[in-house]
Amino acid sequence: MKSPQKSFAVELGIVGRVRCEPGWHLGPDWARGLHDYDLWFVWAGRGQMTAGKTECALVPGTCVWMRPGNHYVAEQDLAAPLGVNFIHFTLKRGDRALPLSAFEPPFEVMRTRHLELVDTLMRRVIELRAEPAGLGVAEALTGALLMDLTLEAAATTRMSAPGLDQHHRDVILQAAAEIRESPGRVPTIAALARKAGYSVDHFSRVFLKVTRQRPQDYVINAKIDRARQLLSESNLTIGMIAEALGFRDIFFFSRQFRQKTGETPTEFRRGLRRI
Repeated sequence: MKSPQKSFAVELGIVGRVRCEPGWHLGPDWARGLHDYDLWFVWAGRGQMTAGKTECALVPGTCVWMRPGNHYVAEQDLAAPLGVNFIHFTLKRGDRALPLSAFEPPFEVMRTRHLELVDTLMRRVIELRAEPAGLGVAEALTGALLMDLTLEAAATTRMSAPGLDQHHRDVILQAAAEIRESPGRVPTIAALARKAGYSVDHFSRVFLKVTRQRPQDYVINAKIDRARQLLSESNLTIGMIAEALGFRDIFFFSRQFRQKTGETPTEFRRGLRRI
């Protein structure tokens, strides 16, 4: 957490999973009684929260890292009651609790793209917390979850660009993930744009803003990265790798590989075998 996962340990308090009752709201008196950190994850419903001076929507995927001394007020949409997981915790260094003044949480409100993962981890923490033998594992999982959310929040901040809302970023990040997962079977940029609901020019502009690479360059880099892995980990011939990654011939593959790495595929593989 400055790294919470490396510098500090987690000590769990109260945890739970609730579907809020009709008429539920979070009043100003609640925050006055907050004496430890409280991580919220919204898994269902809709609502609004004021966190300090920030107004945010409470929708599935919203994570709030609440801390003592701040102001929190929230209400829910009567037509869509909130479902919330919560984990109260403190941080320790060694055997001592870390003073609140010694640590600034890396985010207060964020929207995770990994709803199922966060929900599953928090539900497991809640289950383990109830078992005497499970406390240590529950605290370790909470630390890992905080680390993952911190990394995601930082990545989202880096990829934010003026004029781009979360929807556009999510669309492009999904396309980028599709490219990385199967670089040899990536559809054309035009097909990716159609799937996203954009024109090719608009898709390319937004893709560049989010990833800082043109989509054509992103595809080539993903192919070269996968080629390096296959050259390292498989016995596939260079021709087979070129074909698997969609290069039109082995000579074009070798030329692009050298442009990106400074070596031909043969030189790259020979170097690995000398190690």
